[in-house]
Formats: sequence, C-alpha cells, structure tokens
Amino acid sequence: MEMSAISQLTPIRTASVNKPTPAEVSQEFSSFLSDAMTKVNEAQIESSNLGLKYAAGELTDLHQLTVAGQKATVMLQMTMQVRNKMIESYQEIMRMSI
Repeated sequence: MEMSAISQLTPIRTASVNKPTPAEVSQEFSSFLSDAMTKVNEAQIESSNLGLKYAAGELTDLHQLTVAGQKATVMLQMTMQVRNKMIESYQEIMRMSI
C-alpha cells in the first residue's frame, strides 16, 4: 500500500462566507421581533374587526370569526412564550459568574 498518494491530495477549499457583525445580527433580530409583533397586532385587530362585524350582523359566517379569534389567541400565546424564554435566558446569563 502506497502512502505517498495521500500527500498529493489538495484540501477542499470552502468559499469564504462573510460573517455578519454583531451589530448586523442585532439589527436583524430586532427587525424579526418587530415584524412578529406587527403580525400579532394585525391578527388581534382582524379578530376584533370581525367580532364587530358579526355583532352588527354584517358577518354571517361564525366559523370565520372563530378561526380569526383562535389564530390571534395562539399567536399571542406564542409571543408570550418567546418573551418568557428570552427573559429566562437573560436572567440565566446574568447569574453566570465571569
């Protein structure tokens, strides 16, 4: 078995990937959270508007109202869980000794 053939192999070169700076990551995360909160707010407003339309008799499809309400509720619950996990993570980091 000849070992010299292995030394002739060239290493695999990976394309250099521009790593984002911490400021860019922070900005992206901030915009992600802002967009998510906007979507939750829009779902809450849509649910409220459909409720008002149903009460006024303009909306006859109760299923549409129920689905919009549940969607808004689930989105709000998910947002609260993400917030709670972020607070827990922050508190855990603050408890770490350096």
